[in-house]
Amino acid sequence: MTWTSISFRKRMLIIMTLSGLIELLILVLAGFLYVKDAQEKEMGQKALGVATFLSQSPSVIRLVEENGTGVYQERFRNLTEMIGAAFIVIGDKDGIRLVHPVDERIGKPMEGGDNDRALIDGEAYISFAKGSLGPSVRGKTAIFDANGNIIGVVSVGYLIDRLQDRVEPFLAYLIAMALLVVVANAVVSSYASRRFQKAILGFEPEEIGRLYVEMDVTLETLKEGILSIDGTGRLRSINKSACTILGLDKQSCINQPLNKVLPESDLQTVLQTGRTDHDINLYLNGQRLIANRSPIVLEGKVVGAVSSFRLRDELNELTEQLAKTREYAEMLRSQTHEHRNKLNTISGMLQMGEVDAVQHLIGQETAHYQSLIEFLRETVKEPLVAGMLLGKTERARELGLQIVVEEGSRLLPLPNRINGEDIVTILGNLIDNAFDATRSAMDHERGLSSERKIIEVSLTDYGNELILEVVDQGCGLPQQFSASELTLRGVSSKDSETRGVGLYLVNELATRYQGSFEIVNNKTHGVRTTVYLPKEEQ
Repeated sequence: MTWTSISFRKRMLIIMTLSGLIELLILVLAGFLYVKDAQEKEMGQKALGVATFLSQSPSVIRLVEENGTGVYQERFRNLTEMIGAAFIVIGDKDGIRLVHPVDERIGKPMEGGDNDRALIDGEAYISFAKGSLGPSVRGKTAIFDANGNIIGVVSVGYLIDRLQDRVEPFLAYLIAMALLVVVANAVVSSYASRRFQKAILGFEPEEIGRLYVEMDVTLETLKEGILSIDGTGRLRSINKSACTILGLDKQSCINQPLNKVLPESDLQTVLQTGRTDHDINLYLNGQRLIANRSPIVLEGKVVGAVSSFRLRDELNELTEQLAKTREYAEMLRSQTHEHRNKLNTISGMLQMGEVDAVQHLIGQETAHYQSLIEFLRETVKEPLVAGMLLGKTERARELGLQIVVEEGSRLLPLPNRINGEDIVTILGNLIDNAFDATRSAMDHERGLSSERKIIEVSLTDYGNELILEVVDQGCGLPQQFSASELTLRGVSSKDSETRGVGLYLVNELATRYQGSFEIVNNKTHGVRTTVYLPKEEQ
């Protein structure tokens, strides 16, 4: 069985238990050594105190001066037992034992080799040495006569093996507590490992590493730019395509606030709204982009956001074709519906024999379309815009409305800095809003006059600005929102989940071209919306 074949939870349990056990063993050993050293020092100080007291005792001084032995043995052995010492030894100035716990060793030299500091220098001190009774900690003091001459030495000692006997119960207690802590640590480790693995969605570390590599390779191979931010708005990841599109250096921008890396980005708003956006127009670092944005939700909380995007220029050709096709399809659908009604009318009139009336109706319809097409051909030189207006005109007729392009309108070929599809987006959204406002007025006001069903469109490129204007006679601006609030994304008097995008896009495009967007109520009914776009970059 290999280490990686063991589950992450078991590995965490083993690592934390072993690390805790090692730490506790080190603490137990350190505690044992500390207590042992403290015991030895304590016994040494005790031995030194007793030795100092005895060295100053007149009876001990007299014993050494008289070289007495036998009469004092029992007295000192009783004292040794009373203080719990291993021995009390008194020697003369040559280190010959005068008092000793063992009779056979009286009169023999003291062992340990640690008497010189007392007999030569006259010091009082603690020493560790091995004597005839074994290794011991000793308190030694010189004995002085009345003239201050060194005449002997007192040695009081405690055997080290007896000290260990006193320390061993404490050691056993430490070991027992260590085992208890290890068991508690194992329980806590098991709980922590389960919580941690739950946080990483049950994956093993190797699986996370593999998934990260797979994700990184996948992101780098995508042609679309992808970036993500965390809950604080910091850039957490960005792929190679995104760096190329936006002209960024990956290493310098990672973990930086997004509003610092891309000041024009509003991806942070997704953190507050938690809303997913599809195919929105963005303008970042001088690039026109089509983007999708989505929040990252974990346990019901928005913890970040991700955005995928690509250059809009790559989609220009497809967009133009789609716009033309869509407007053409819209026009054909409206014309089909209208012509079906006209054909039914013509069929009925022919059955009734009203041939002259049929001819008049056909001539009228032909003149209408011919005049409209000729007017747009002469007035609007941008095919995308002309096609859109033709389609919207037919859509208006289908809705019972009428679009009137103001006399004197003119739209010559657009400057290089202004794209035709952007003009289509602006006019299309303004006209659609006019449709909605007028139909809303028709629903709330019975018998709406034909004049109020007219939507006026004006296109002017005289001077230094391109001016696009749409005027309706509908229900006017909603009272609950100001004009500036209506240009915010998601703000609408209708369903904010599916509406509230049109005016936002118009305002975004106007701002991008360094222009302006105005919305005002008319004096009587409806709204006037105007977009000003400079022809030259300012």
